[in-house]
Amino acid sequence: MSMSALRNINVQLGLLLLLCVGLFHAAVTAILFLSEPFPGRPRDLNASVVVAALTALDAASAAERPAIATAFNANLPGFQIALSAPGVAAPNKGHPAYFRSRLPVGVEIEAHNDDKQFSGSLHDGQKFVLDAPAPHPGFSRFVIITLGFVAISLFVFSLWAALSLTRPLTNFAKAVESFGLDSVPSQLAETGPEEVRKATRAFNRMQRRIAEMAAQRTRMLTSVSHDLRTPITRMRLRAEFIESNEAKAKLLRDLDQMEAMVRGCLDYLRGGFQQEVVTLDLASLLQAVVDQFCDVGADACYDGVDHVNVLGSPDDLERAFSNLIDNSVRYGKSPEVRLLESDEAAVVEVVDRGPGIPQEKREAMLEPFERGDVGASSSANEGFGLGLAIARAIVEAHGGRLTLDERTGGGLIARVSLPKADLETKRNKLSK
Repeated sequence: MSMSALRNINVQLGLLLLLCVGLFHAAVTAILFLSEPFPGRPRDLNASVVVAALTALDAASAAERPAIATAFNANLPGFQIALSAPGVAAPNKGHPAYFRSRLPVGVEIEAHNDDKQFSGSLHDGQKFVLDAPAPHPGFSRFVIITLGFVAISLFVFSLWAALSLTRPLTNFAKAVESFGLDSVPSQLAETGPEEVRKATRAFNRMQRRIAEMAAQRTRMLTSVSHDLRTPITRMRLRAEFIESNEAKAKLLRDLDQMEAMVRGCLDYLRGGFQQEVVTLDLASLLQAVVDQFCDVGADACYDGVDHVNVLGSPDDLERAFSNLIDNSVRYGKSPEVRLLESDEAAVVEVVDRGPGIPQEKREAMLEPFERGDVGASSSANEGFGLGLAIARAIVEAHGGRLTLDERTGGGLIARVSLPKADLETKRNKLSK
Protein backbone atom coordinates (compact mmCIF):
# COMPACT_ATOMS: atom_id res chain seq x y z
CA MET A 1 0.00 0.00 0.00
CA SER A 2 1.42 3.38 -1.02
CA MET A 3 1.95 6.30 1.37
CA SER A 4 -0.66 8.37 -0.46
CA ALA A 5 -3.28 5.68 0.17
CA LEU A 6 -2.39 5.62 3.88
CA ARG A 7 -3.27 9.32 4.09
CA ASN A 8 -6.84 8.58 3.04
CA ILE A 9 -9.20 9.02 5.98
CA ASN A 10 -11.26 5.96 5.00
CA VAL A 11 -8.11 3.81 4.91
CA GLN A 12 -6.96 5.17 8.28
CA LEU A 13 -10.32 4.54 9.94
CA GLY A 14 -10.45 1.04 8.42
CA LEU A 15 -6.95 0.22 9.64
CA LEU A 16 -7.81 1.60 13.07
CA LEU A 17 -10.89 -0.63 13.26
CA LEU A 18 -8.92 -3.70 12.15
CA LEU A 19 -6.16 -2.92 14.64
CA CYS A 20 -8.60 -2.59 17.55
CA VAL A 21 -10.46 -5.78 16.64
CA GLY A 22 -7.18 -7.64 16.15
CA LEU A 23 -5.79 -6.45 19.48
CA PHE A 24 -8.98 -7.43 21.26
CA HIS A 25 -8.98 -10.94 19.78
CA ALA A 26 -5.29 -11.36 20.55
CA ALA A 27 -5.86 -10.28 24.15
CA VAL A 28 -8.82 -12.63 24.57
CA THR A 29 -6.84 -15.53 23.08
CA ALA A 30 -3.87 -14.83 25.35
CA ILE A 31 -6.08 -14.61 28.43
CA LEU A 32 -7.86 -17.87 27.68
CA PHE A 33 -4.58 -19.57 26.81
CA LEU A 34 -2.88 -18.45 30.02
CA SER A 35 -5.87 -19.18 32.22
CA GLU A 36 -6.63 -22.61 30.69
CA PRO A 37 -4.72 -25.33 32.52
CA PHE A 38 -2.21 -27.43 30.71
CA PRO A 39 -3.12 -31.10 30.28
CA GLY A 40 -3.33 -32.58 33.74
CA ARG A 41 -2.96 -29.25 35.54
CA PRO A 42 -6.05 -27.92 37.34
CA ARG A 43 -6.79 -24.31 37.99
CA ASP A 44 -7.22 -24.44 41.80
CA LEU A 45 -4.86 -25.44 44.61
CA ASN A 46 -6.96 -28.29 46.03
CA ALA A 47 -5.19 -30.89 43.89
CA SER A 48 -1.79 -29.64 45.03
CA VAL A 49 -2.84 -29.99 48.67
CA VAL A 50 -4.07 -33.50 48.01
CA VAL A 51 -0.74 -34.45 46.40
CA ALA A 52 1.23 -32.97 49.30
CA ALA A 53 -0.88 -34.76 51.92
CA LEU A 54 -0.72 -38.17 50.24
CA THR A 55 3.02 -37.83 49.61
CA ALA A 56 3.60 -37.08 53.30
CA LEU A 57 1.40 -39.97 54.43
CA ASP A 58 3.03 -42.42 52.00
CA ALA A 59 6.52 -41.49 53.20
CA ALA A 60 5.62 -41.85 56.89
CA SER A 61 5.43 -45.08 58.79
CA ALA A 62 2.10 -46.69 59.61
CA ALA A 63 2.42 -45.52 63.24
CA GLU A 64 3.01 -41.86 62.28
CA ARG A 65 0.23 -41.57 59.75
CA PRO A 66 -2.68 -41.08 62.23
CA ALA A 67 -0.91 -38.08 63.78
CA ILE A 68 -0.20 -36.61 60.33
CA ALA A 69 -3.84 -37.09 59.31
CA THR A 70 -5.03 -35.43 62.54
CA ALA A 71 -2.73 -32.45 61.99
CA PHE A 72 -3.83 -32.24 58.36
CA ASN A 73 -7.52 -32.17 59.31
CA ALA A 74 -6.94 -29.57 62.03
CA ASN A 75 -4.87 -27.11 60.00
CA LEU A 76 -6.62 -27.27 56.64
CA PRO A 77 -10.33 -26.43 57.03
CA GLY A 78 -12.45 -28.08 54.41
CA PHE A 79 -10.08 -31.05 54.02
CA GLN A 80 -10.75 -34.30 55.84
CA ILE A 81 -8.70 -37.46 55.48
CA ALA A 82 -9.60 -40.82 56.98
CA LEU A 83 -7.24 -43.84 57.09
CA SER A 84 -8.08 -47.51 57.33
CA ALA A 85 -5.96 -50.51 58.26
CA PRO A 86 -3.22 -51.51 55.80
CA GLY A 87 -4.14 -54.18 53.35
CA VAL A 88 -3.53 -55.14 49.79
CA ALA A 89 -3.07 -52.17 47.44
CA ALA A 90 -6.05 -51.55 45.21
CA PRO A 91 -5.46 -51.88 41.52
CA ASN A 92 -5.22 -48.63 39.56
CA LYS A 93 -8.55 -47.78 37.92
CA GLY A 94 -7.21 -44.75 36.13
CA HIS A 95 -5.47 -41.88 37.87
CA PRO A 96 -6.81 -38.41 37.24
CA ALA A 97 -4.41 -36.79 34.78
CA TYR A 98 -2.95 -34.33 37.28
CA PHE A 99 -2.03 -37.01 39.82
CA ARG A 100 -0.57 -39.49 37.35
CA SER A 101 2.98 -38.10 37.40
CA ARG A 102 2.97 -36.44 40.81
CA LEU A 103 2.04 -39.12 43.32
CA PRO A 104 4.69 -41.56 44.60
CA VAL A 105 4.93 -44.92 42.96
CA GLY A 106 2.38 -47.37 44.36
CA VAL A 107 -0.13 -44.73 45.46
CA GLU A 108 -3.47 -45.25 43.81
CA ILE A 109 -6.23 -42.60 43.70
CA GLU A 110 -9.65 -42.05 42.23
CA ALA A 111 -11.68 -38.85 42.10
CA HIS A 112 -15.39 -38.78 42.92
CA ASN A 113 -18.18 -36.22 43.06
CA ASP A 114 -16.60 -33.60 40.74
CA ASP A 115 -13.18 -33.72 42.42
CA LYS A 116 -14.70 -33.13 45.87
CA GLN A 117 -13.75 -36.59 47.19
CA PHE A 118 -10.80 -38.87 46.58
CA SER A 119 -10.23 -42.48 47.59
CA GLY A 120 -7.39 -44.92 47.11
CA SER A 121 -4.49 -46.66 48.81
CA LEU A 122 -0.88 -45.94 49.73
CA HIS A 123 2.03 -48.05 48.55
CA ASP A 124 1.65 -50.50 51.46
CA GLY A 125 -2.06 -50.98 50.85
CA GLN A 126 -3.40 -48.65 53.57
CA LYS A 127 -6.59 -47.15 52.26
CA PHE A 128 -7.71 -43.50 52.60
CA VAL A 129 -10.71 -41.36 51.89
CA LEU A 130 -10.05 -37.66 51.42
CA ASP A 131 -12.76 -34.98 51.26
CA ALA A 132 -11.76 -31.69 49.63
CA PRO A 133 -13.66 -28.37 49.37
CA ALA A 134 -15.31 -27.45 46.10
CA PRO A 135 -12.92 -26.03 43.51
CA HIS A 136 -12.58 -22.24 43.82
CA PRO A 137 -14.69 -20.54 41.12
CA GLY A 138 -12.02 -17.96 40.35
CA PHE A 139 -11.66 -18.64 36.67
CA SER A 140 -14.85 -16.83 35.54
CA ARG A 141 -14.19 -13.81 37.73
CA PHE A 142 -10.61 -13.56 36.56
CA VAL A 143 -11.61 -13.78 32.93
CA ILE A 144 -14.40 -11.21 33.31
CA ILE A 145 -12.17 -8.69 35.10
CA THR A 146 -9.34 -9.14 32.65
CA LEU A 147 -11.57 -8.92 29.59
CA GLY A 148 -13.22 -5.81 31.04
CA PHE A 149 -9.82 -4.20 31.54
CA VAL A 150 -8.80 -5.08 27.98
CA ALA A 151 -12.08 -3.72 26.58
CA ILE A 152 -11.73 -0.43 28.48
CA SER A 153 -8.10 -0.07 27.43
CA LEU A 154 -8.95 -0.68 23.79
CA PHE A 155 -11.86 1.77 24.02
CA VAL A 156 -9.58 4.48 25.41
CA PHE A 157 -6.99 3.74 22.74
CA SER A 158 -9.63 3.80 19.98
CA LEU A 159 -11.06 7.07 21.29
CA TRP A 160 -7.62 8.66 21.37
CA ALA A 161 -6.83 7.45 17.86
CA ALA A 162 -10.21 8.60 16.51
CA LEU A 163 -9.76 12.03 18.07
CA SER A 164 -6.31 12.26 16.55
CA LEU A 165 -7.86 11.60 13.14
CA THR A 166 -10.79 13.98 13.60
CA ARG A 167 -8.91 16.82 15.34
CA PRO A 168 -7.90 18.38 11.99
CA LEU A 169 -11.58 18.34 10.99
CA THR A 170 -12.50 20.07 14.26
CA ASN A 171 -9.85 22.73 13.71
CA PHE A 172 -11.06 23.17 10.15
CA ALA A 173 -14.67 23.65 11.33
CA LYS A 174 -13.55 26.23 13.93
CA ALA A 175 -11.58 28.14 11.31
CA VAL A 176 -14.61 28.21 8.99
CA GLU A 177 -16.85 29.34 11.85
CA SER A 178 -14.51 32.17 12.92
CA PHE A 179 -13.81 33.40 9.39
CA GLY A 180 -14.89 37.00 8.90
CA LEU A 181 -14.08 40.10 6.89
CA ASP A 182 -13.29 42.28 9.89
CA SER A 183 -9.89 40.71 10.50
CA VAL A 184 -6.91 39.47 8.54
CA PRO A 185 -7.54 35.77 7.76
CA SER A 186 -5.02 33.40 9.30
CA GLN A 187 -3.84 30.40 7.32
CA LEU A 188 -4.94 27.05 8.70
CA ALA A 189 -2.20 24.43 9.09
CA GLU A 190 -2.52 21.65 6.51
CA THR A 191 -2.43 18.56 8.72
CA GLY A 192 -4.39 15.32 9.03
CA PRO A 193 -5.65 12.90 6.38
CA GLU A 194 -5.35 13.76 2.70
CA GLU A 195 -9.03 14.75 2.36
CA VAL A 196 -8.69 17.22 5.23
CA ARG A 197 -5.44 18.57 3.76
CA LYS A 198 -7.17 19.21 0.43
CA ALA A 199 -10.13 20.90 2.11
CA THR A 200 -7.79 23.03 4.25
CA ARG A 201 -5.75 24.02 1.21
CA ALA A 202 -8.92 25.01 -0.66
CA PHE A 203 -10.23 26.91 2.38
CA ASN A 204 -6.99 28.88 2.71
CA ARG A 205 -7.17 29.84 -0.96
CA MET A 206 -10.84 30.74 -0.65
CA GLN A 207 -10.42 33.01 2.37
CA ARG A 208 -7.48 34.76 0.71
CA ARG A 209 -9.59 35.43 -2.39
CA ILE A 210 -12.59 36.57 -0.35
CA ALA A 211 -10.42 38.89 1.75
CA GLU A 212 -8.88 40.38 -1.38
CA MET A 213 -12.28 40.83 -3.03
CA ALA A 214 -13.72 42.45 0.10
CA ALA A 215 -10.75 44.80 0.38
CA GLN A 216 -11.07 45.75 -3.30
CA ARG A 217 -14.82 46.31 -2.92
CA THR A 218 -14.30 48.47 0.14
CA ARG A 219 -11.61 50.57 -1.57
CA MET A 220 -13.73 50.98 -4.69
CA LEU A 221 -16.92 51.95 -2.88
CA THR A 222 -15.05 54.25 -0.54
CA SER A 223 -13.37 55.95 -3.47
CA VAL A 224 -16.64 56.30 -5.42
CA SER A 225 -18.50 57.61 -2.38
CA HIS A 226 -15.72 60.06 -1.63
CA ASP A 227 -15.44 61.25 -5.24
CA LEU A 228 -19.20 61.83 -5.47
CA ARG A 229 -18.92 64.60 -2.92
CA THR A 230 -17.05 66.83 -5.37
CA PRO A 231 -19.80 66.98 -8.08
CA ILE A 232 -22.44 67.27 -5.36
CA THR A 233 -20.66 70.31 -3.96
CA ARG A 234 -20.39 71.85 -7.46
CA MET A 235 -24.08 71.21 -8.12
CA ARG A 236 -24.96 72.81 -4.78
CA LEU A 237 -23.01 75.95 -5.70
CA ARG A 238 -24.66 76.14 -9.12
CA ALA A 239 -28.09 75.68 -7.58
CA GLU A 240 -27.64 78.98 -5.78
CA PHE A 241 -27.89 80.75 -9.16
CA ILE A 242 -31.29 79.25 -10.01
CA GLU A 243 -33.91 81.98 -9.91
CA SER A 244 -36.94 79.76 -9.32
CA ASN A 245 -37.18 79.15 -5.59
CA GLU A 246 -39.31 76.03 -6.10
CA ALA A 247 -36.86 74.44 -8.55
CA LYS A 248 -33.97 75.45 -6.37
CA ALA A 249 -35.57 73.90 -3.26
CA LYS A 250 -36.26 70.61 -5.08
CA LEU A 251 -32.69 70.45 -6.40
CA LEU A 252 -31.18 71.20 -2.99
CA ARG A 253 -33.44 68.53 -1.43
CA ASP A 254 -32.21 65.97 -3.98
CA LEU A 255 -28.61 67.00 -3.33
CA ASP A 256 -29.15 66.64 0.43
CA GLN A 257 -30.55 63.16 -0.17
CA MET A 258 -27.57 62.20 -2.35
CA GLU A 259 -25.10 63.54 0.20
CA ALA A 260 -26.87 61.70 3.01
CA MET A 261 -26.72 58.46 1.03
CA VAL A 262 -23.00 58.93 0.32
CA ARG A 263 -22.33 59.66 3.98
CA GLY A 264 -24.34 56.60 5.01
CA CYS A 265 -22.38 54.36 2.62
CA LEU A 266 -19.08 55.62 3.99
CA ASP A 267 -20.27 55.10 7.56
CA TYR A 268 -21.38 51.56 6.76
CA LEU A 269 -18.08 50.68 5.10
CA ARG A 270 -16.23 51.95 8.16
CA GLY A 271 -18.72 50.53 10.64
CA GLY A 272 -17.29 47.00 10.73
CA PHE A 273 -13.85 48.19 11.81
CA GLN A 274 -13.08 49.42 15.28
CA GLN A 275 -11.02 52.54 15.75
CA GLU A 276 -8.88 53.10 18.85
CA VAL A 277 -10.31 51.04 21.71
CA VAL A 278 -10.45 52.54 25.20
CA THR A 279 -12.26 51.84 28.45
CA LEU A 280 -15.31 54.11 28.57
CA ASP A 281 -18.34 54.68 30.78
CA LEU A 282 -21.28 53.54 28.68
CA ALA A 283 -23.80 55.31 30.95
CA SER A 284 -22.13 58.69 30.36
CA LEU A 285 -21.95 58.09 26.60
CA LEU A 286 -25.67 57.21 26.40
CA GLN A 287 -26.65 60.19 28.53
CA ALA A 288 -24.68 62.51 26.21
CA VAL A 289 -26.33 61.04 23.09
CA VAL A 290 -29.80 61.38 24.61
CA ASP A 291 -29.06 65.01 25.58
CA GLN A 292 -28.09 65.76 21.98
CA PHE A 293 -31.48 64.55 20.74
CA CYS A 294 -33.30 66.43 23.48
CA ASP A 295 -31.50 69.65 22.44
CA VAL A 296 -33.06 69.42 18.96
CA GLY A 297 -36.57 68.82 20.35
CA ALA A 298 -36.79 65.03 20.55
CA ASP A 299 -38.84 63.59 23.42
CA ALA A 300 -36.15 61.14 24.54
CA CYS A 301 -35.14 60.11 28.05
CA TYR A 302 -32.49 57.99 29.74
CA ASP A 303 -33.10 55.48 32.53
CA GLY A 304 -30.43 53.10 33.76
CA VAL A 305 -27.47 52.43 36.02
CA ASP A 306 -24.99 55.21 36.73
CA HIS A 307 -21.77 53.53 35.61
CA VAL A 308 -20.89 50.55 33.40
CA ASN A 309 -17.45 50.18 31.85
CA VAL A 310 -16.99 48.71 28.36
CA LEU A 311 -14.10 48.50 25.91
CA GLY A 312 -14.71 50.24 22.61
CA SER A 313 -14.39 53.22 20.34
CA PRO A 314 -16.38 56.20 21.68
CA ASP A 315 -16.99 57.63 18.19
CA ASP A 316 -18.21 54.32 16.76
CA LEU A 317 -20.47 53.52 19.71
CA GLU A 318 -21.89 57.04 19.68
CA ARG A 319 -22.70 56.64 15.98
CA ALA A 320 -24.36 53.26 16.60
CA PHE A 321 -26.61 54.47 19.45
CA SER A 322 -27.37 57.70 17.59
CA ASN A 323 -28.67 55.64 14.68
CA LEU A 324 -30.86 53.54 16.98
CA ILE A 325 -32.30 56.57 18.78
CA ASP A 326 -32.78 58.40 15.47
CA ASN A 327 -34.82 55.46 14.15
CA SER A 328 -36.97 55.54 17.30
CA VAL A 329 -37.50 59.29 17.01
CA ARG A 330 -38.31 59.06 13.29
CA TYR A 331 -40.64 56.04 13.26
CA GLY A 332 -41.83 55.93 16.88
CA LYS A 333 -42.32 58.48 19.59
CA SER A 334 -40.99 59.22 23.06
CA PRO A 335 -37.97 56.87 22.84
CA GLU A 336 -36.58 55.64 26.13
CA VAL A 337 -32.98 54.50 26.51
CA ARG A 338 -32.40 51.95 29.27
CA LEU A 339 -29.07 50.63 30.51
CA LEU A 340 -29.07 47.32 32.39
CA GLU A 341 -26.15 45.41 33.87
CA SER A 342 -25.55 41.67 34.20
CA ASP A 343 -22.53 39.74 35.45
CA GLU A 344 -20.74 39.76 32.11
CA ALA A 345 -22.55 42.23 29.83
CA ALA A 346 -24.00 45.70 29.62
CA VAL A 347 -27.43 45.69 27.95
CA VAL A 348 -28.80 48.81 26.27
CA GLU A 349 -32.47 48.93 25.27
CA VAL A 350 -33.82 51.66 22.98
CA VAL A 351 -37.59 51.45 23.43
CA ASP A 352 -40.18 53.34 21.36
CA ARG A 353 -43.96 53.34 21.05
CA GLY A 354 -44.18 53.27 17.27
CA PRO A 355 -45.78 50.74 14.94
CA GLY A 356 -42.94 48.25 15.48
CA ILE A 357 -41.61 45.73 12.97
CA PRO A 358 -43.25 42.37 12.17
CA GLN A 359 -41.27 39.45 13.55
CA GLU A 360 -40.61 37.93 10.12
CA LYS A 361 -39.00 41.20 8.92
CA ARG A 362 -36.81 42.04 11.93
CA GLU A 363 -33.73 40.14 10.80
CA ALA A 364 -33.99 41.59 7.29
CA MET A 365 -34.22 45.11 8.72
CA LEU A 366 -30.67 44.74 10.04
CA GLU A 367 -29.35 44.34 6.50
CA PRO A 368 -28.17 47.40 4.52
CA PHE A 369 -30.71 49.28 2.37
CA GLU A 370 -33.64 47.48 3.99
CA ARG A 371 -36.47 49.84 5.02
CA GLY A 372 -39.68 49.30 6.90
CA ASP A 373 -41.58 52.08 5.16
CA VAL A 374 -41.75 50.30 1.81
CA GLY A 375 -44.76 52.19 0.57
CA ALA A 376 -43.60 55.64 1.60
CA SER A 377 -42.42 58.27 -0.83
CA SER A 378 -38.72 58.85 -1.22
CA SER A 379 -38.30 62.09 0.65
CA ALA A 380 -35.07 63.15 2.23
CA ASN A 381 -36.30 62.53 5.73
CA GLU A 382 -37.08 58.83 5.38
CA GLY A 383 -33.55 57.39 5.37
CA PHE A 384 -31.93 54.78 3.19
CA GLY A 385 -32.02 51.65 5.33
CA LEU A 386 -28.43 51.98 6.54
CA GLY A 387 -28.92 53.10 10.15
CA LEU A 388 -29.59 49.67 11.67
CA ALA A 389 -27.00 47.99 9.42
CA ILE A 390 -24.31 50.45 10.54
CA ALA A 391 -25.32 50.02 14.18
CA ARG A 392 -25.14 46.22 13.96
CA ALA A 393 -21.74 46.32 12.21
CA ILE A 394 -20.33 48.54 14.97
CA VAL A 395 -21.85 46.47 17.80
CA GLU A 396 -20.58 43.18 16.34
CA ALA A 397 -17.13 44.71 15.82
CA HIS A 398 -17.13 45.38 19.59
CA GLY A 399 -17.98 41.72 20.34
CA GLY A 400 -21.64 42.51 21.05
CA ARG A 401 -25.03 41.68 19.59
CA LEU A 402 -27.95 43.75 18.30
CA THR A 403 -31.47 42.29 18.25
CA LEU A 404 -34.94 43.67 17.60
CA ASP A 405 -37.82 42.65 19.86
CA GLU A 406 -41.46 43.65 20.29
CA ARG A 407 -42.44 45.97 23.10
CA THR A 408 -45.40 44.94 25.23
CA GLY A 409 -48.24 47.26 24.33
CA GLY A 410 -46.83 48.12 20.91
CA GLY A 411 -43.54 49.44 19.69
CA LEU A 412 -40.00 48.18 19.19
CA ILE A 413 -37.09 47.37 21.46
CA ALA A 414 -33.61 47.58 19.93
CA ARG A 415 -31.47 45.62 22.38
CA VAL A 416 -27.66 45.88 22.35
CA SER A 417 -25.49 43.59 24.47
CA LEU A 418 -21.84 44.57 24.96
CA PRO A 419 -19.22 42.73 27.05
CA LYS A 420 -18.27 44.57 30.21
CA ALA A 421 -14.71 45.71 30.93
CA ASP A 422 -13.26 44.79 34.31
CA LEU A 423 -11.61 48.10 35.18
CA GLU A 424 -9.99 46.76 38.36
CA THR A 425 -8.40 43.86 36.49
CA LYS A 426 -7.08 46.26 33.87
CA ARG A 427 -5.58 48.52 36.53
CA ASN A 428 -3.89 45.57 38.21
CA LYS A 429 -2.35 44.48 34.90
CA LEU A 430 -1.12 48.00 34.21
CA SER A 431 0.38 48.27 37.69
CA LYS A 432 2.41 45.13 37.14
